[in-house]
Amino acid sequence: MRLGQSFQLERLLLSDRKGSSGSLVIGAAMFLLAGAPAHATVRAPLQSVSPIPPTYAGVCDAYGDGFFYIPGTDSCLKVGGLVYGELQTDAPSYSVNGENFEANGTPRGKGYIPGRNQYVTAAERNRVNYHMLGRVELDARKQTPYGIVRVFARADTLFGPNDNGLVSGAPGTFYENSARDAVVLNKAFLQFAGLTAGYAQSMFDFYADADNWGYLRGSNATVPLLAYTATFGKGFSATLSFEEHDWRRAAIGSTVANYQAVPGTQRVPDIVGNIRLDQPWGSAQLSGAAHQVRSDLFATTGTGGLGAEVKSNSDFGFAVQGGLEFNTDMISPGDKLWLQAAFEKGAVSYVDGNNLASSYGSTGNSRYFGTGVSPQDYNFGWNPQLPSDCIYTGMTAATSTCAKSSGFSFTGAFKHYWTPTLSSAVFGSYLSTDYDPNALAGLGGAVGAVNTKETRIGGSLVWTPIKGLDIGTEFMYLHLSQSTPAGLAPNYGSTSLSTSGVPAFRNESNEYEGRIRVQHAF
Repeated sequence: MRLGQSFQLERLLLSDRKGSSGSLVIGAAMFLLAGAPAHATVRAPLQSVSPIPPTYAGVCDAYGDGFFYIPGTDSCLKVGGLVYGELQTDAPSYSVNGENFEANGTPRGKGYIPGRNQYVTAAERNRVNYHMLGRVELDARKQTPYGIVRVFARADTLFGPNDNGLVSGAPGTFYENSARDAVVLNKAFLQFAGLTAGYAQSMFDFYADADNWGYLRGSNATVPLLAYTATFGKGFSATLSFEEHDWRRAAIGSTVANYQAVPGTQRVPDIVGNIRLDQPWGSAQLSGAAHQVRSDLFATTGTGGLGAEVKSNSDFGFAVQGGLEFNTDMISPGDKLWLQAAFEKGAVSYVDGNNLASSYGSTGNSRYFGTGVSPQDYNFGWNPQLPSDCIYTGMTAATSTCAKSSGFSFTGAFKHYWTPTLSSAVFGSYLSTDYDPNALAGLGGAVGAVNTKETRIGGSLVWTPIKGLDIGTEFMYLHLSQSTPAGLAPNYGSTSLSTSGVPAFRNESNEYEGRIRVQHAF
């Protein structure tokens, strides 16, 4: 088995374009002490052994640059990390939180009008934000008769504003930016003889935001998993992976008035597989996933809580994806072209984006840790509902059914080196999410769901004066198109959004984001 084919995750983790760079962390520490005899943990009579003489750390070039021998052992270790500071700016607009009432069981009456606590004006939002991240990672490897044993751990600490500068406080009071200051376990896994176990990049993923700093659509998920990769020679490999369901869990909606739906508990892990080809010209991968959709429907109480459960449902969704990566060195050394497309039915997280991003917040600021929903950009004016795996819809709660969503995403990126130290990238994604006609109509008397179409297009220019140091800028344009939710009050009239002081509903919205980042990976 060739080293280059043994562990598929090495490509995703060690060639991270953003910066080349728990129990498994403890496991890593134990691995670093692997100089003790293997039987040292077994209950047995003490024996006289010859101690391993102390040695100095030496270069270990069997696994690539940066590895050194741990003194007194035949294990090799690479210590790395990343630090960046980023200035982000956008054109702030008002924000109406449609995710709080669209397909959320909120009764519409004669026309729903959002309250002031669901509406933030443009003046109450930041135009400029700062983000800082520090990262430390360990990569330890050892050759055994069964192949290479590898332990990898990465921890991030991030400080910055929450929700793109969405402020906190009651209307008319002093507004204050809600900051995030969090330490996050980014990766922690071990690999041995084709097995991968721990907290790692999903085996479904391919592009995974390789050349962009902001988020594109398409799956980029870090999940707890247990996987096996078989290699067949000539660059072919296949992987079967059992992955944590909750880390792929999306919202569950309801258009039954006064009944709110929530995701159910996990019974079956997501079953993920891929077939992959790696060649000098690049890579190709076909991925598939089966995702259990468990959901519960509750009556809501007058205080906003949940009452009795009236319905539960269990179903399965699925997702498929194809990806191509081309090494276009004929244009310039290091150039790459990425193309990726995915489709889902009842498994929206497989097309929706970066699941780890939502965990970058203090406990009070996170929605669901690890949820499959990428953070919405809260600058669209009328923000869309949270993407849902399925939505309960029907004339009554007892007769309602949870209709699964469907969607697809397309992602593309091209990185070009003008000189060995100056590079640029262009990238973009398109996401379409569609729901059952009864959910769109608000069958059951609640505010209806909305179909959405989102386009993201961006570019970057990066100067790398020395290896690992990047100084660059990135711009991204976002366009959102969404249907009008059934049951929302009209824009104008005697009983309308305008007379209540709420901005008119917009089917089309634009957003512009700019970043300047300085980062160093080591």
